[in-house]
Amino acid sequence: MLIEIFNQNNNSFKKVNLIFASFFFSLMTVCVKKIDNRIPIYELVFFRSLFSLFITSLIINKRNLDPWGGNKPLLVLRGIFGTIALVCIFYAIRNMPLNISTVIQYTYPIFISIFAGVLINEKITKNLIIASVTGWLGILIILNPSQLSSLNIELNNISVLVAFLGAISTSLAYITVKKLSLTEDVFIIIKYFPLISVITLFPIVFLNWVTPNFNDLIWIIGIGFFTQAGQTFLTIGIKKLQTTEAATINYLQVFFGSLWGILFFNELININFIIGSSLVLLGTIISTSKIHKKI
Repeated sequence: MLIEIFNQNNNSFKKVNLIFASFFFSLMTVCVKKIDNRIPIYELVFFRSLFSLFITSLIINKRNLDPWGGNKPLLVLRGIFGTIALVCIFYAIRNMPLNISTVIQYTYPIFISIFAGVLINEKITKNLIIASVTGWLGILIILNPSQLSSLNIELNNISVLVAFLGAISTSLAYITVKKLSLTEDVFIIIKYFPLISVITLFPIVFLNWVTPNFNDLIWIIGIGFFTQAGQTFLTIGIKKLQTTEAATINYLQVFFGSLWGILFFNELININFIIGSSLVLLGTIISTSKIHKKI
């Protein structure tokens, strides 16, 4: 009886950590959107990665881990996918309403299921087809021109494509992390993401440097802090928790994103947005149920 109560409390504790993760990640998106548009996206990603690299390197050094890991090619690939994803996500946040960019980002579990079938020979199941159709139906409802015009929203096609590229890159990064987690320490996997970002973006940032003002600097520090806090709570919460539960709780970021959009950026939502985002959530649940059984 006591063991059962402990397990229930422990499971609840993990869920609370995921709620905090979604909350902090959503605050990170607010910081990105608050920064003056004169600061380039790649510079924001560079600062965010530099902060994360510093913190992660301290942890690796304290734990006396091999800082370079074993499977270097796959670790580098994970860093490349993560860098592309972050640049795309930041671009989408800046150029689209926060609630819509967040919903598109959370199509990544559906892409995970698709790419898992192609890249790691998972069977394409009926659940995957249902999940894909459900998720895309939700996206079509949200991005329907009449729905957007009712909210006085004009979306650039490039911004939408970049947002989906971010979701696709996130899914590919997730698959590489799954494979790496079999042999590599979690902090080594985390390190390669900001490491590759810093290496690839440094020349661009150096040649096109834009000096942040004091307000920008505050928001940039916020990006680093909230991202690191979100990553920490996510790492604690997702361990040994079913993928379906984790994905469902992480989808709270859509709620937080919509709330911050209304409070800070005067964004509007209507019944179509609620129906569409609910369908994307349903597709996410179905697709991650399939992932949990297979991986």
